[in-house]
Amino acid sequence: MFLFLGIGLTAFNHPYKKMGWGLLITGIINLNIARGLNVLIVSAIANTSRTKNKISWKVQMVTWISGLRGAMAYALALKAAVTLPLGPVILIFTLIYSFITILVVGSALNPVLAKCDVKRKPMTPEMLLAVE
Repeated sequence: MFLFLGIGLTAFNHPYKKMGWGLLITGIINLNIARGLNVLIVSAIANTSRTKNKISWKVQMVTWISGLRGAMAYALALKAAVTLPLGPVILIFTLIYSFITILVVGSALNPVLAKCDVKRKPMTPEMLLAVE
């Protein structure tokens, strides 16, 4: 994954100057807000139909932080790169955002999981019997 992102960011002539810092910063902020709202709304809808095992705030927080990024966004950005006038800017922003979130968020995810206490715990015999 890192090799692919590194080659994608450096091997091609991308319009970095056309994108600018403003787009990068506001894009990252807006995408994180949108991901957070999506997680909160979908979790609230899912929790309305559950009587047990509701999605806790800790799990929602970890889902927001670790959210999916990359494959679908990259496919859409590739399509935009050939069909829209600003497509190359969308593509480079998608690559940079994926690179930043995979490196920074991916590196910080293990301590976040430990802090929120949502790491998978070893299965005990009682838990195995409850599953069956």
